[in-house]
Amino acid sequence: MPYADADFFLAILKPSDWLKDKALKLLDKYRSDITVSEATFVELMLIVKKNGLDPVTITTDAMEICGIDNAVYLKAASFIAEGVGVLDAFHAAHADDEIISSDSVYDKLGILRIKLEE
Repeated sequence: MPYADADFFLAILKPSDWLKDKALKLLDKYRSDITVSEATFVELMLIVKKNGLDPVTITTDAMEICGIDNAVYLKAASFIAEGVGVLDAFHAAHADDEIISSDSVYDKLGILRIKLEE
């Protein structure tokens, strides 16, 4: 099972990309066998944010390509769509209800912050 990095998904999901044709051929060949990790989604979100793409759409489409359903990735993408930084969004998505941090961004997301600074 081949592991796909962010370049593969971007080539497929961007309207135009110099690697699109090759990526689509590889998608046809490996569709049900592609694996990823959270690192792939973090990289995708960094690129998405930099290029003004929709993080929720890209995440949903990438998960569909892999045949995975991961609520954490989608939750992080939603936070990114609200303007949260990529890494903070992934921390928040994993945090559920509480997080130990000095970063006040979590207060705005409705996550109980155990204040590190106090």
